[in-house]
Amino acid sequence: MKAPRGRPKLECHVRQIRVTLSLRDDEDDDLLLFFTSIPNGRRAAAIKSALRAGGIRIETGSVNNDDLDLTIQGLVFG
Repeated sequence: MKAPRGRPKLECHVRQIRVTLSLRDDEDDDLLLFFTSIPNGRRAAAIKSALRAGGIRIETGSVNNDDLDLTIQGLVFG
């Protein structure tokens, strides 16, 4: 009997969140460098690490745009 191919099935529920970024030359060179330095197949892991390192706070209620801006600045310039 042949061994099963591919990854083993996960036993947990997986949620997919898709994000699209538009980055501009000169304005976003630091982020462009970050993304081009990530090996193929490791982008999601790198983004999760960067988000976790940025000190994102979980809050209930509506999103405060000032807090979001500070969080993004911390990710980019921190």
